[in-house]
Amino acid sequence: MNLDTVSDKNLQELERLSRELLLLMRKANLKDDLLVEALYRLERQAGDLRRERFDAANQEYSGY
Repeated sequence: MNLDTVSDKNLQELERLSRELLLLMRKANLKDDLLVEALYRLERQAGDLRRERFDAANQEYSGY
């Protein structure tokens, strides 16, 4: 999935909501391996891209 055109705010929201949905699925004992894997990848991609953008815009925080 290409998330390059997603705004920073929406990227953060995607990451948060996918994490919350994964947690809810675990609590409800819902087991759909394909969906869980897709949500995990979405959360990971959104988080990685969000951190990359932040690091690129804020060089003084490099290394934290």
